Amino acid sequence: MKEALDVVMAWQLRNPNVTDTTAAIEAVKASRGEQTDSELPLRLASHFLQLTIPPLFAQNKATSNALEASRQPAPWKEAGNQYALDLLEWTIGTLGQETMKAKWHFLMPPILGMIDDVEVQWKAKGCHMLNLLLERLQSVGHVDGSKTAVSKQGSSNFLQRTGYDNIFADALLPMFTYIPSITPEHESVSLFKEALPAVTLLALLLPTNSSQGDNREQLLDKVVRQGILSPLAHLPTPSSYPELATLITSHVPVVLGHMGIDTVKHLAELVPLLSAILQEPFALGHVRLLDSTFGAVQSVMVNGWPRLHNHRAAMMMGLCMLWRTCVEEQKKGGSQDVERVKTQVKEAVAMLDAVMQGKEDGLVDMWKQEKQHVVEAAPGFEDLFAECMAK
Repeated sequence: MKEALDVVMAWQLRNPNVTDTTAAIEAVKASRGEQTDSELPLRLASHFLQLTIPPLFAQNKATSNALEASRQPAPWKEAGNQYALDLLEWTIGTLGQETMKAKWHFLMPPILGMIDDVEVQWKAKGCHMLNLLLERLQSVGHVDGSKTAVSKQGSSNFLQRTGYDNIFADALLPMFTYIPSITPEHESVSLFKEALPAVTLLALLLPTNSSQGDNREQLLDKVVRQGILSPLAHLPTPSSYPELATLITSHVPVVLGHMGIDTVKHLAELVPLLSAILQEPFALGHVRLLDSTFGAVQSVMVNGWPRLHNHRAAMMMGLCMLWRTCVEEQKKGGSQDVERVKTQVKEAVAMLDAVMQGKEDGLVDMWKQEKQHVVEAAPGFEDLFAECMAK
């Protein structure tokens, strides 16, 4: 029965002005022997995009006054019209890649309209919709690796041919300026949570080399500088806004994992910022931030190891300061979290030691002396270097 109803509804969408049921019955009969998927979802998605959603996102009259523009009515914001956003999200998840490209001019006004809105909650919603759209462009309709590569290449060509690669980048990158204290932390978190994955996915859809606009490496560089380094550097201290700092640092391994060896160009700015988080006197009060920071530190070592020796002093400063904080906290009867953090510090030191052991003999000898100096400088560091002092 469900299949028959799907056929009838799809037929009615194709023939909205026909009242004779004969043709609909014949369509049901003809579909009985077919093993194809129902066309109803695609028909409904096209119907929603063309007739249901556009009236709610009609363009307002142009005005040079931003305040006046923000006060103009936006039907899609009204509580009774929130169904349209649900329909848009469902439609994006339903359309095939080719149909999506054909209906592109219906998809862009609502998505870009939300991103351009003055309210952060709608910007976040627009970034969420754009992320869903880019995910569909990346993955829809393909299973084996070769077809996936072809799909990504086709999506990349489509975005560059239409110029939407630059439009999306220009729309997303300014989202990272919405940081405390001007923007409340919870609003910044909701926006960064959607914008960081969206702009990273956009970069992955770009070609590795391009003569038009940014290529993948260039956009990933912008994500690191504008989406990670700049927000962290502008916070008074990361622990002042721990939820936002945790979100940003948790995205570092994602971006650096895609950059690979190109990570080395950002070590001079990234390592001191991560080290500063570890050095904060009250770092143990934000264990989730420490967890995400250790993930970022490990990612820096894995991807930037060929040049990490130039930044070992800043890295060791952060790790040693945090170790001393843990030791002092344990003297006061610290919790299990303190012991877990100590384990993470030891693992990070072991990774750094492994990186340094792979360098030329002169650096290895210098590293051994530096470890010895740290152990002799203050009590409590013997356990930190116990596993790597013999190397």
